[in-house]
Amino acid sequence: MDHGVVLPEREVSGLVVARVGRVEATTATTLPWVVLDSAGRPITPASEFLRELLACGNTTASCRSYAFGLLR
Repeated sequence: MDHGVVLPEREVSGLVVARVGRVEATTATTLPWVVLDSAGRPITPASEFLRELLACGNTTASCRSYAFGLLR
């Protein structure tokens, strides 16, 4: 819906976003991908979400995609 509001252009080419954490594959069938924090510890809410995603019939490839989305 357009309310006539014009947002200014933003220059983002020089934007630097710190990379914190990572996504890693696991050997667990109930959680094939895990999102880790900067110290290498699993992020519990992300793991719970990914387990639920798989329990609802989604593929491991979808789990991987969501894990990277959660990391971002």
